[in-house]
Order: sequence, then structure tokens, then C-alpha cells
Amino acid sequence: MNAWEDLLGAALVGTGRRPFRLGDLAVEGADQLEADTPEAALLAAAALAAGYRRAGWTPPTWRGTPPAPADPDDRPECTAAAAQILELLLTRGIRLEVGTEPLTVDWLTAARDTGRRPPHRLLPELLRFGTLDSASRPLVKEVIGPRGTWLAQHNPAWHWAKALRPEEVAERFTTGTRAERLALLADLRATDPARARALVEQTWSQEQAATRAAFLDTLHTGLCGDDEPLLEQALDDRAATVRAAAAALLDRLPGSARARRMAARARALSRPDGTFELPGEPDAAARRDGLTDHREPGLGRGASRLIRLLAATPLCTWDIGLVGTADRDVLLGWTKAALRQRNPDWLAALARHQPTPELVAALTPEAAAEVLSRQRKLDARFGALLAAAPGPWPPGFSAGIVERLRAGKADAVLRLAARALAEHLHPAALPALEAWLLAPAKDQKATARTLRGIAHALTIRSTILQEFE
Repeated sequence: MNAWEDLLGAALVGTGRRPFRLGDLAVEGADQLEADTPEAALLAAAALAAGYRRAGWTPPTWRGTPPAPADPDDRPECTAAAAQILELLLTRGIRLEVGTEPLTVDWLTAARDTGRRPPHRLLPELLRFGTLDSASRPLVKEVIGPRGTWLAQHNPAWHWAKALRPEEVAERFTTGTRAERLALLADLRATDPARARALVEQTWSQEQAATRAAFLDTLHTGLCGDDEPLLEQALDDRAATVRAAAAALLDRLPGSARARRMAARARALSRPDGTFELPGEPDAAARRDGLTDHREPGLGRGASRLIRLLAATPLCTWDIGLVGTADRDVLLGWTKAALRQRNPDWLAALARHQPTPELVAALTPEAAAEVLSRQRKLDARFGALLAAAPGPWPPGFSAGIVERLRAGKADAVLRLAARALAEHLHPAALPALEAWLLAPAKDQKATARTLRGIAHALTIRSTILQEFE
């Protein structure tokens, strides 16, 4: 029995049943310890032995050929202050009500845009961050550079950041679990969409329906006209889930043959005054294209089919000036089409006419700021729109919205949009925030606490931007 096992035994049964003396500890330095009681002697010995075990551990000898070193990284390292901020964000040394993830993304974005790299000592922390926050993985992979990619090869938990050779891609797709295959396709679609599509086509007929539908979902990344033949094939799939997934993707391809077929059906229903007839029972060809009997909430079959038809029709088919006079069902169909086709002109027109959080979230930060500036009431609806607005917000809008909220005493809006304000405000709004912090009444402690949190996040963001100028 070794010294550590002796200590464990004495700690488990107690020093009364198993007496322990420091002189019995066969660890260098034990003769220099002093203790007044057996319990104190046991604790002191445990502290010494634990340090001895950790510091005295001998790493195993490498067997076989050592790995090749990482490729050189020619990017200049970020400043010491920027590195300190990143370390505090990754280790949560900075405490923020909105969390440190948004500011970490700001840091990584600034580093990518300026061609700077983080210090090598923080690469493990960055890989841990990407492992926990899957949405940030593409950005992390851009910033860690060749040394981070090399490091990821030696930890299975960081496989998402590993650079795979072409032969490894095929092998992993063939032998991996379903989750691993989906993750591989998602990553590959971001860099080589054609290769990912080829992998899907390679095993398409042998896959289960749920897997085929999941494979199609990965095509959202990098979706283009080259994917159309596979999607047209999937419209004839025996599984309804696969057909629905294919139709949803084709809705996002206004240049596809299916889009032209839908446009022909929609034009046949349009009237000179800009209204539409309700479609009747769909034929077999229309059902194949996705005109099912699914009903929109609170609407009948005819109205639901019209909405579905308009949602799948290219928006260039219609005059955008009709947005202001269209009825509810038509607007709903056009809104779905604009969101799926990501048409910026139609998104802006629809948002100006009837803004919703979903529409505002799909706009550019500048367009969202313009739409929000048109809103006059600082009510809960405005708070929902502000919370949905994408960032970073323009400097003028950032400072102006803080002034508007302060002047309008819109504490409810402040609470609804606090996270968005902390994530998206430009540092130009910091003076207005600081002025507001000095103004709240004594009974507005909650407002002051929210403002301090936003100002703290904004100060850090300002420092990040200064360090990467």
C-alpha cells in the first residue's frame, strides 16, 4: 500500500480507528510538517501528497512517430489589452447580465476583420467556447488559425474545428453516427457545398426517411441553383417529411423551375385590381409542388392555399407598390415569400407597412434602424421590435434610441430590449447612457441596474473596438 492509499484509508475510517503520524508518510518534505492533532496531521499530509502527486507526475513516453508541427501563422498577435479582455470573457472573469458570449463574438469578429490573432495560450479556451456555443463555431474556426486547427486534432471534443483531408471526409461520412454525419455535412456546406451535396446523393437511396429529411435540412447553408435537381427528385419521395423539406428549400430558390410553375398558378388567380381569387382543389401536379391541405391558423382551405402559393412564387412576379393596398391574406403570403427569398426590397417595404419582429429581424441593421425610427409609440410592441432588430446598430440610431427611451420614460421598453441594447448599441451611445444613469429617481433602482449592465457591456465593446483599430 502506498502513501496516498494510507491517507485515504485513515481519512475514511478516522484517525481514532487508524492512527496516523506524519513520520509514516513516505513523501519527501513530510519531516518538515508540523501538526498539533492527528486530524491536522492527516490534512497536512494530504495537502503535501496531493501536490506531490500532481507536480511529480511523469508524462508517458510518446510511442511512434510524433505529429507534424502546426503550419506557421503569419498574422500579427492582438495587443496585450485585447488579449486580457478575451481571457476575462472566456473565463467569465467579467460578469454581465446578458452573458459574455455576445462580447466574445464581438472580439472574434474584430480580430477576423483586422487580420489579428489571439495569443496561442488562449486557443484551448477558444476551442472550449466553440464547443459549448455551436453558433459561434464558424467564427472561432476563422480566428484560431492553423495552430488552433492543429490543436483540435488531438482532442475528440474539438473535432468540429479539425481540418479533414478529402479521404477522411468520405470515411467519416460513411462510418460516423447520424449526428456526426449531419455535423460533417453542415460544416462542409459552409466551405464546399458541391462536395456536401455529392455525399448526400451518394447514399440517398439507402437512407431512412428521417435521415433523408435531415440531410436536406443541411442544404440551407449555401443553398443555390445547383441543388435544384436533388430537391426536384425529393418532391417525388415516398415520405411526406422529405417532400415537405424539399418544398421548403425550393421556396428559397426563386429562379427554380418549381418557382416558375407556382408563378404561373398565382398569375392565373390575380385580378386587375390587385386582388386574387381563391384557388380550388389542387391537382396532382400542384400537390407534388407542395400545395397541400394544410390550413393557416384561423383560415379556410382556399385562403391557406393562396398564402402557400404566394409564399412559393418569386416576388419579382408582383408590383411592390401593391403592398400598401393588399389584403391580409395576400400580405401574409408575400411576407412568407420575402422571408424565405430574403428579398431586401420587399422585406423593407413590408416592414414599413406592417412591422413585425420576424420582418425586422430579417432586415439589415441600417434598414431595421430606419423602420424603427418611423415608430412613434414607445410601447410593448415597440419593445418587441427593438429586441428583434439585428446589430450592430448604426452610431446615430444607437445614441438616438437611448435619448428617446430616456425622454419617453420607457422603462418597460428598456426591460424588454435590455439584451438587444447591450448586444447591439454602438459605443457612440455611451454618453447618453451615462447621462441617463445620473437621472433616474430613487425609486427606479431596477432601471438603474439595467442601465449599469448595458453601460458596462458598451464600455467593454468600446475598448475592444479601440484595441483593434
